[in-house]
Amino acid sequence: MPAQEGVLASPKKYSLIQIYNFDDLPLIAMNVARIGAQIPSMASELKEDCSERQSKAIRKGKEVTALVGFGPMMWILITPDAPVRGGFHAFDETEISGVEVPETDGDMLLYLSSDKINLNRILAERIKEQFGQKGELIEEVVLEEGRPSNMESVKEKVLIHNSNNLDTIQSSFMLTQKFITDGEIYCDLPFHSFPYSTESKSGRYTLTFSNQPAELKEHSEKVAYPPVSRGLFFLPSLDLLTSLRMGGIRMGSLAINAKWKE
Repeated sequence: MPAQEGVLASPKKYSLIQIYNFDDLPLIAMNVARIGAQIPSMASELKEDCSERQSKAIRKGKEVTALVGFGPMMWILITPDAPVRGGFHAFDETEISGVEVPETDGDMLLYLSSDKINLNRILAERIKEQFGQKGELIEEVVLEEGRPSNMESVKEKVLIHNSNNLDTIQSSFMLTQKFITDGEIYCDLPFHSFPYSTESKSGRYTLTFSNQPAELKEHSEKVAYPPVSRGLFFLPSLDLLTSLRMGGIRMGSLAINAKWKE
């Protein structure tokens, strides 16, 4: 039961962060989850599309890594009988250094990373087509380079390795935070820090990982700068994510074969 590739893999040169909310989420949550479950194969198909036109030497290093995360409300809706434990719920708005900080927001996270910026965009557009008009893109940030942590060396802090629910093993949690500051961001937890810029502002964007949501909450309240946006997401293992394509989690368990795991 491996983790999703994007959890432990180091970011490639270009990264694209997209966060979606969905209209009528209680009615369409399972359909959205099935689309999310297809994204790793969509990334693989994109790589195959490129290979048809390019030699191995030319296309080396151009594949795109795709990581899919689900917000607290989304995950509760698709796992009503076996939600993630350990305090996985939206963080309320708070105040840091006298500035109001918004609550965490977002139903689904897409974290795409590639050595070619156009591959991230192609995959993102294909996913957007699948979401249709129900998907509202509430945040999009294009990132380059950055200061990443070596996740493989600290995976015991990143991946769930002991749980009453065996299906969540090798899953993780992520906190996204967007800061309008040029100052460095520091954290005791494994995290990636990227500079970003738009036409009107610049700052830093961070992705912080942990196998304990409570640790992410504690970190979020101790940052040196007040973030202007933030999100909290569950990153299911690759097996758990792909099982959503068949809707097995509505059968009284997370996995279709869970009754044989008891």
